[in-house]
Amino acid sequence: MRFNLYLFDLDNSLLYIPDPPSYFDNILVETIKSFTIKEIPSREERNKFWNSGEDYMVLLQKWGIKLKEGELFWRKFDANDFEKRRILIADNKITLFLDVLNVLNKLKAAGKKLALVSNTAKYIVNYVIKEFKLENYFHDIFALGYGIEQEIAKPSPKGISLILKNLGFNPNKSSAIMIGDSKIDIIAAKRANINACLLKRNLWKFSETVDAWEYQPDFIIENLEEIFTL
Repeated sequence: MRFNLYLFDLDNSLLYIPDPPSYFDNILVETIKSFTIKEIPSREERNKFWNSGEDYMVLLQKWGIKLKEGELFWRKFDANDFEKRRILIADNKITLFLDVLNVLNKLKAAGKKLALVSNTAKYIVNYVIKEFKLENYFHDIFALGYGIEQEIAKPSPKGISLILKNLGFNPNKSSAIMIGDSKIDIIAAKRANINACLLKRNLWKFSETVDAWEYQPDFIIENLEEIFTL
């Protein structure tokens, strides 16, 4: 285990969500419908939202959601997400991937520091952690609220940088790696000057090949157990 600090994305990395593109797109559509707009943007247009990063508000305004409604948009989105998650978790349709607990236990036993960096709302992340009894694994957690956090969500490196600062990370004495399933996880890690690992899991179908990404992962793995071979 060559790394001292392991940072993980949550959704689709540790937490299995069935058919993620449809799950999140349905929430997006439901949220958009709660605002006064002329028409629902096309699926192609909606897909741009997930990679818009710090520019997400530009798209929302294009769709007819006012700048002053940005916080309200996220409150509604998160409320819709939370309600669906609670039902799916209760029905055992949202679960931890089978390799998660074994990997976390091995890392914990080896004395590694572990953290979560998620673009999901804090109260949803806290609920997930409690439901799956993960409280004793993570030394720090970054998730989103309704202040500046929305502006420093991945692909911004600021959430990762905050974790590194909180945990006293010294790049001259130790090494860190971010493990996530998406392009924005890789961008955030590379911008924060730490190692980036793409966890494919075959859930998301990327719109472009990984080779075409501006920021390249240092490692690509198919399942979480492979982090022990890096």
